[in-house]
Amino acid sequence: MRRGEREKAGTKNNKKERKTPWLAPAACILGSLVLYGVLTLGAEGQDVVSKNGHILRDGYGGEEQEYQLWVEGLCQETVAVDVRVKPRRYKEEEALDIFEEVMAKMEARIRGGNPSLMEVRSDLLLPSRVEEGVRLRWYSPEPEILDASGKLGREVESEQQVVLSVELSAGSCRQNYEIPVRILPPARSQEEQRIAKFQKELQQKEEVCQEEAWLALPEDFQGRSLRYQTREQGGYEAIILVGAILAVLLAMRGQSEEKQQRQKREKELLLDYSDVLSKLMVLIGAGLTVRNAWERMVLDYEAAQGQGRQKARAAYEEMRRTYYQMQSGMAEGEAYQEFGRRCRLQPYLKLSGLLEQNRRSGTKNMRMILQTEMSDALEQRKNLARRLGEEAGTKLLMPLFFMLGIIMVMIMVPAMMTMG
Repeated sequence: MRRGEREKAGTKNNKKERKTPWLAPAACILGSLVLYGVLTLGAEGQDVVSKNGHILRDGYGGEEQEYQLWVEGLCQETVAVDVRVKPRRYKEEEALDIFEEVMAKMEARIRGGNPSLMEVRSDLLLPSRVEEGVRLRWYSPEPEILDASGKLGREVESEQQVVLSVELSAGSCRQNYEIPVRILPPARSQEEQRIAKFQKELQQKEEVCQEEAWLALPEDFQGRSLRYQTREQGGYEAIILVGAILAVLLAMRGQSEEKQQRQKREKELLLDYSDVLSKLMVLIGAGLTVRNAWERMVLDYEAAQGQGRQKARAAYEEMRRTYYQMQSGMAEGEAYQEFGRRCRLQPYLKLSGLLEQNRRSGTKNMRMILQTEMSDALEQRKNLARRLGEEAGTKLLMPLFFMLGIIMVMIMVPAMMTMG
């Protein structure tokens, strides 16, 4: 890339960088405006006191409401007064009429999945309150067959009559009613009935011979000879599927980790490129050959590692590998080319080419070439640092929006509860 093109690209990146920091503040302001609008619109029409000084009660069967009113004229200053308003209550004759209406619809409300209360084979739905504002309290004389919640108890072998009692109440008005229920045995096929009878007989036999060391199973039932066996456990095929899914996930995880490690290594190589060039330029300027400068850098790196002052860095590890390849007899040019191929990044491939060209043509102008490359490397490092900063800022946006959402919920929930 030419220098003019790099400057234009840098200008565009700077413009993006100037725009990015405004994203989070703009989101906060927008969220605040939306929250203000919601609360303002919700608050409209919430004045519970009418112009003539009336407060509307909740409907029949509603909840008691509590309001905080600001009263002028009661004292020298405006004071806050808590007012509790109970829901509207039926008159006695109104309550009796409502009770009759509720009872007229009662069978349809409580029969559940049964065709009628005269053919009950499954649980009933016994409500404790209905929309007319009437409360119900249920009683059952035989809870082992049908309890006060509508659930069937033990299984009946023949039809049973149970009379449910229900007390309807609305305010201080109460009235008791009785509802007959006919409970039938569960509807079963002939095969299911035969299995149920066999299980009952087997259970009776088990209770009789409980003192013996074993249970003797019947050899026949209803004229049919019986044979017994324990069926082997099955259904383990799902384990194979789970294992295959886990294997795929682990393989994907391994590929993802490998990709992350490769990206981390590339970033580390790019960050260290300017440092490698700087040291090479200083040592070559001091009169050392490229090979001697390379050796000096590797030995200094190993000494710093031995003293605990230097962590492993990908660029210097590759330089060390190249140094020992040359020590073991590999040609210097081939070793530099291997170094560039292992790093697999354009700057290092360019560096290996420059070193190979210098080996063939001598050290003339090598320092000037490295100095030019150094300026490009510093520009690349600045761009990389800027990009890493933008990525870190983007990762922080999610926690920021999450915290903003929590704050909105903390503000809106009490406001909505007050308006309700």
